[in-house]
Amino acid sequence: MNQDAVIFKGVRDGIRIYIDSNFSKAQIMDALQRKIESGRRFFQGSQTNLTFIGKKLTPDEQQVIIDLISREINVGSITFEMTEMENSDIRPIDPFDGIEEGMTRFVRGTIRSGQLVSYEGNVVIIGDVNPGGEIVAEGNIIVMGTLRGMAHAGATGNNGAVVVAFSLLPTQLRIGSVIARPPEGEVVKASYPEIAYVKDGNLVIEPYLPSKGK
Repeated sequence: MNQDAVIFKGVRDGIRIYIDSNFSKAQIMDALQRKIESGRRFFQGSQTNLTFIGKKLTPDEQQVIIDLISREINVGSITFEMTEMENSDIRPIDPFDGIEEGMTRFVRGTIRSGQLVSYEGNVVIIGDVNPGGEIVAEGNIIVMGTLRGMAHAGATGNNGAVVVAFSLLPTQLRIGSVIARPPEGEVVKASYPEIAYVKDGNLVIEPYLPSKGK
């Protein structure tokens, strides 16, 4: 189970690391060590900014993690954005709160290069979106597969829209007026669903792991 204790996610300004509150300190440290060792080639050659989210850590626990990380990675900065959360909720705020479902268009099959799906409500793709494929929605975008093309949610200026996919590897991602492109170099494909939303004027991508029992 240790492989699930921490989740690494590459973002534009570094790496976000989610720590699951259901795991012990020993399990978390072991998982961190394994993740760092397996991704050592990825971390070489440049400074890496790290942001930790999830389980609330004591100052002593934070220092132990800093010491471990600093021995293995050339760290640019380390930030702990921790909040007290129950049932392994990944954020204190659920970006789906307050979002009305409204009209939804379901598209079955893969969206291939050159194809455009545009709709005045939400769009759900039951399949993948290949590079060169485009999804434009005035509402939210859900991809029941891998998103490798372009997605623009909240196309009429709604910065409260979200984009969710089993794996987010877009060539371009837009929500409302906020736009982001993937970082240059190797991109690690996640093995868990991901959600993109706008926070403080920036587009962020995080694991989407809803709390059990909700």
